[in-house]
Amino acid sequence: MTLTPELAAAVTTVTATWPLELAALLPSYSHNLHPIQQAVRDALDGGRTAEQLAERVRRRWWNHGYAMDAAEGGKGIGSAVGVAVGLVRPSTDCPDPMCEDGARIHVGPTDVCPKCEERRAERRAARRQGLVPGPREAGPAVVWWDCEGEGCDATGKGTRPEDGLCWVCHDRAEAEAIERATAPLRAQRDTEYAVEAERARAAVRWNAMVDDAYAEHAEREVAKDAVFRARRAAEAEETRRLREQLAREHPELAAYAQQSQDQPATAPF
Repeated sequence: MTLTPELAAAVTTVTATWPLELAALLPSYSHNLHPIQQAVRDALDGGRTAEQLAERVRRRWWNHGYAMDAAEGGKGIGSAVGVAVGLVRPSTDCPDPMCEDGARIHVGPTDVCPKCEERRAERRAARRQGLVPGPREAGPAVVWWDCEGEGCDATGKGTRPEDGLCWVCHDRAEAEAIERATAPLRAQRDTEYAVEAERARAAVRWNAMVDDAYAEHAEREVAKDAVFRARRAAEAEETRRLREQLAREHPELAAYAQQSQDQPATAPF
């Protein structure tokens, strides 16, 4: 089968959603993957997009019990290609072509298919009466189970998960469990962040106070130096003025002072 670019892109989109447990079992040679490619083509011809097929794979992996089969201690997956085809191919349980595992896809993922809802009600009534459906001529009867999630009406086919939850409720419960388990760690982290943030703010305030103190000290030193220089200048000016006044009033002293400056100093011995 020759793959067109569109089909190749659709196959890539779908195969990118394989769970790791299934992807590890699928063959690596492309000619062994023809059944999967054909299943993708059939699903596309049935009015589905590649993204809708990818969502179908994720949903059926849990709802059909393959996740439990592939888990440690499970019964295992006998045919990886067969499981992959089963995850992709259109459902044959409902005559409505727009029914997507119990929901009318053209209306919305939460819009319950009335035909499937009627069959589920009949199965519940039969189980309450202790009736067990007889085997089909083509093989054993399909095993159906109802999700035990609160307010969830989803129905799964195949091996029942240990927690009795569909893939949506399982993911929600897992996320809530992770949230509860990590809450103390996140609270501790938030507390440590708050302490570190307060330390950083205190350090900034302290540095600002030190910088202000240094700046104030520098300003005081500059002011003191200016006062000192002004005082020295005033003293020098006053000394010059007094000398000039003395020279005018007592010229003989000025001549004597000049003569003393011109004579060399006498050695003491």
